[in-house]
Amino acid sequence: MVTETTQDHLEQVIQIAKGFYARKDRAHDLEHALRVREWCIKLAGAEGADVTVVELAALLHDIGRSGAVEKTHAESSAGLAVNILRKTGYSEEIIIKVKEAIIAHSREAGYEPETLEAKILYDADKLDFVGAIGLGRLFTLGGVQGWPLIGETSCESFYQDKIRGYHEHLFTKTASTFFEPLFKFMEEFWRELHTETI
Repeated sequence: MVTETTQDHLEQVIQIAKGFYARKDRAHDLEHALRVREWCIKLAGAEGADVTVVELAALLHDIGRSGAVEKTHAESSAGLAVNILRKTGYSEEIIIKVKEAIIAHSREAGYEPETLEAKILYDADKLDFVGAIGLGRLFTLGGVQGWPLIGETSCESFYQDKIRGYHEHLFTKTASTFFEPLFKFMEEFWRELHTETI
């Protein structure tokens, strides 16, 4: 049950997160975090996870992406999230679960998602990188990085090396069900692109 106090705390977190995301690249901005939040809510409902934990983890999972003080953006985001959640009045139990989920949402830190909430955040983050939105994010990221469309170190090579393998590592059946049609759309896009390439 969402109480008025809970909603106030959540709104405070969103407002604080907004400031962090204003400094991020457009592929990892507040809009991305809000979409991941929606995926998390869907997955949590189907899988029986703690909605509060996944919602907070989704909102804060990329806040440490630029200017990371830790080894990885996931670790930096987790550290910042702990401070924000303490200031906004969340319990230590929720804070620990959110931290665990954020640290494990990216494999770059060497952490594997172990809790159901961590698995859901991981899956939700990957779902936002497939389908039409995924392509939009990929090209936005490519623009920031200066990547060409195809060839070596390109949007296509990033897709082949990273995004294409996401379905092998999804943790929940619900995420896999959502993933498949979005992935097929992307595969078809790249096939079409190559038929048009001169």
